[in-house]
Amino acid sequence: MTTIPDDVPIVIGLGCATAAEPREIIGLIEMCLSEANLHASQIAAMGTHVRKRDSLALMQAAAHFDLELRFLDDDDLAPGVPGTCEAVAAAAGPLLLGKRKSRYATCAIALAAPGFDLSGFGQPASPSAAMASSTLATSLAGP
Repeated sequence: MTTIPDDVPIVIGLGCATAAEPREIIGLIEMCLSEANLHASQIAAMGTHVRKRDSLALMQAAAHFDLELRFLDDDDLAPGVPGTCEAVAAAAGPLLLGKRKSRYATCAIALAAPGFDLSGFGQPASPSAAMASSTLATSLAGP
């Protein structure tokens, strides 16, 4: 596998079933980063398909890495790329790591294309969804 310099940004594409928990998604992301010899500090964005807009688990996983989850609609996805997570990641640049799966989640990693601009990568979560994710993450932390 090609070594990517530490200062080169990457984009994570995610998918999941309703049963997915934040810990599972975070673990899958960490496993994928390790497999590709990448670091969490290189993640410029995390995205998923807009149909996952209500997934608190995905939003909490992104928040774990201090990122806001971005939502892409069908027109934003990379054309001709099968699978949600791969099509989302490839919308930002060339795939580095194809789809990897855990029980309820999928993850793919792409190299952010030169000039990658987060504002042009899908849409951010609605304020109410982001607040719900933050509130739930706080309540999961315990007393």
